[in-house]
Amino acid sequence: MTSEDVRSELEKRPFVPFRLHLVSGHAVHVKMERQAWMLQNAVMVFQPAADSAGEMLYDVIALRNIERLEQVGNRGPTGETEGARNA
Repeated sequence: MTSEDVRSELEKRPFVPFRLHLVSGHAVHVKMERQAWMLQNAVMVFQPAADSAGEMLYDVIALRNIERLEQVGNRGPTGETEGARNA
C-alpha cells in the first residue's frame, strides 16, 4: 500500500468510511474524518478507549503492514462493498 492510496481516502470529500486490512489478518476501521493521520511511512489511527470516557488510544500502522483498503460506506446495488483496493 502506498501513502497516496491512504492519503486519497483520508482527503476524500465527502468522507467515506474505510477499513485497513492488515497482513496479520486484523482490520482497523476508520469511521470518521480526522480519525486517522498520515505519517511519513505509517498511518496513525485514533480509537476511543472502551473503558474510559473521553480517553483516546491510537495505533501507528506501517504502510508495509497494510494489505488492502476497503471502503465501507459505498455500497453497491447488491449490498456488496465497492472499491476495495489491493496493495
